[in-house]
Amino acid sequence: MRARDLAVLVTAAAVLPGGCVLKRSKPAQTYVLDPLAVPGSASPRETPLGVVGVLNVAVPGWIDRPQVTGRAASGQIVTDEFARWGEPIERGIQRVVAENLAALLPDRRVVAAPFAPSQAVDQRVDIRITEAARQVDGSVLVEARWAVLGPKGETLVQHRSSHRANPTAAGAAGAVTGASEALADAIVRADEGVLRGLRREDLELLLS
Repeated sequence: MRARDLAVLVTAAAVLPGGCVLKRSKPAQTYVLDPLAVPGSASPRETPLGVVGVLNVAVPGWIDRPQVTGRAASGQIVTDEFARWGEPIERGIQRVVAENLAALLPDRRVVAAPFAPSQAVDQRVDIRITEAARQVDGSVLVEARWAVLGPKGETLVQHRSSHRANPTAAGAAGAVTGASEALADAIVRADEGVLRGLRREDLELLLS
């Protein structure tokens, strides 16, 4: 078959009955959350004082989906079919929180669940996300409930956080950047909450 005949066949196949032409669909973009540089972070200690474990993160069902979600003026949840997470969102939040904590607690080793059977974990951070989406005004709001659990599962500290970022980028890219910034802000400002519980063990050792 000559090249000209093949081109005619391809063109004809792209035309639907009624003269409609098939259009190439828009490719989906893939995003992941990023840890942010924490001001004043130090180099990791050679011999950690203890091990901090970040448990699996709980997120609402409307966030736990492949698409990046946002809120409309009516309160409706809007999904972007062309903006998708490169990993399960709860896993992405867990990863970023662990990396941000590792930067803030250089004297500790920070690990993420599931933990190896041989891994001893001194304290566990439990995170339950209640809101994580771009709002109508363009800001990104992240709200969460945090708890620090001791080695026997006892609750050392409970903390609620609400942090809002105002990314300059539009669309899904701005939503993802804003979520990363809000998560980092929640960790940096948690000295009176989460980090207090993680450092309590040091104080108890000094006083004993």
